Amino acid sequence: MMTGPPVPTAPARDPSRTSGHRPTTFAVAMLALLGLVAVACSSPDSSRSSAATKPPEGILRLGLVTPGSLDPAQARSQSEVLLVDQLFDGLTAYEAGTLAVKPALAASWQPSPDFKRWEFTLRADAVFGNGRQVTAADVKYTIERHARRGSTSQAVSQIALIGGFQAFNVTGKATDLAGISSPAPNVVRFDLDEPLAALPALLGNPIYGVVPREAVEAIPPAPIFAKQPVGSGPFVLKTRTDAEMNLVPAAGVKTELKGIDVFLAKDSTNAYSDFLRGGVDWAEAPNDQIELVPAARGRDDYHPYAGELFYGFNLKNPKFADRRFREAIVRAVDRDAIIRVVYGASALPAVGLVLQGIPGAQPDPCGDICRYDPPRAKALVKEVFPDRPPPEINIDFDDDPTQRAVAEAVQANLRSVGINANLRPHAFGDYLTFALSGAQELFRLGWIGTYPDPDAFLTPLYLAGVTDNVTGFASPEVDGLLRQGRSDPDGAKRTAAFQQAEKIVMSQVPVVPLAQFQTHAVTGPRVRDLAVSVFGTFDATQVRLDD
Repeated sequence: MMTGPPVPTAPARDPSRTSGHRPTTFAVAMLALLGLVAVACSSPDSSRSSAATKPPEGILRLGLVTPGSLDPAQARSQSEVLLVDQLFDGLTAYEAGTLAVKPALAASWQPSPDFKRWEFTLRADAVFGNGRQVTAADVKYTIERHARRGSTSQAVSQIALIGGFQAFNVTGKATDLAGISSPAPNVVRFDLDEPLAALPALLGNPIYGVVPREAVEAIPPAPIFAKQPVGSGPFVLKTRTDAEMNLVPAAGVKTELKGIDVFLAKDSTNAYSDFLRGGVDWAEAPNDQIELVPAARGRDDYHPYAGELFYGFNLKNPKFADRRFREAIVRAVDRDAIIRVVYGASALPAVGLVLQGIPGAQPDPCGDICRYDPPRAKALVKEVFPDRPPPEINIDFDDDPTQRAVAEAVQANLRSVGINANLRPHAFGDYLTFALSGAQELFRLGWIGTYPDPDAFLTPLYLAGVTDNVTGFASPEVDGLLRQGRSDPDGAKRTAAFQQAEKIVMSQVPVVPLAQFQTHAVTGPRVRDLAVSVFGTFDATQVRLDD
């Protein structure tokens, strides 16, 4: 799941793991979000009325791009995920800063020794905004909405380990997801096809916020759920107009805020303008802004985001059979210059596969291989092809101005070390299919980790034979380490296994790492303890205001 300005904050995933039903993979689908990265600028909307300039006591004022949906199962943009995170809770959540898993709707959870069965016990006081008790049946209904055959949810593949997924999602032979059951009304049981020690972390993503069936399936004139949802989270949507939303704390929630006023803008440029006028306390901001935030207005911050951009090698293509040739290409690419020129502050040069800000991330897992070193790249090309020029390769990408600029820079870098490369742009709709066709060569990919664990960045892309492993990478040693990372009862050993797997993958050079994206936001001086996570959202219950 990826973007930059505006930054994408929700995962897009492939609902299938089998050849019988193979829609676009998550890695490819993430391009839709990542493709937005550095193209979010527009002129201010002079017709939009400014938010009130006098800060109301106890009210946090947010400037957000108007969401298309407030349904967690459809949340994709930064504003959608951020709002969903306030209106809904999942079984778990994340501690600010550390991203450690903490209780949300679940008071506790317990795995089996092999991590293939998990039981979550719901809080006794867990209720929806309508006052109804949250039950295990609601959790099952929520996950089934994502997993149902034909679902348009962007968060499907990560739950494909739940027992009965293939019959429910792929073949359609089952009417429910058999791997989720309720031994008691307040206990949710997950039976998995394979071990997953990180299941509590996975279920903390805001997109898995628990929803009530009666509100989702309500028939008009009842409110449309995606516009006026009944949530399970710390805040309740009180009123909504085309220009503004008003949220108030849910019953029993402990927070210093009296409410949240959300002023809706057509894009991040207008949200940023509202901030500069003093109309809001926190806003999405365009990455191409020219004005500096006045000190009296607050601060301007970039935060690492769990989205990455890279180019993959089609390892089944004989052109890339020799890893030295792949290494030459990696060493030839000046990622620092590409990020600086094309993305600016909206991205950081990638140094590995598990992104910075994720627990267990390593400072430099790629090491010397990823150093920009044209002389060494030329020497490697000569080693592999001593008596003839290297093969001409194709650079495949989805055609928009930003990605064309990246591809042209890569092409120029390769030409400088003696590798001729053709640009092969594809319309986005065609590219999704092309990137799975086997005809792709050096091709653009994007990825958003859906939970704060190395597993989310490694296993889907580099475990042999899984759908999202679109490069065709295969290593029995890496497979063993990834499975250990998913199943070892010792957390430190799990982390060490993932870190070793990452180093081995990088040593085999299946991809050219390029960028880790950043979220960009501005925060007013009255705001305290607003901590933006790697998913681009924050826990508003922890925010304090100096009124």
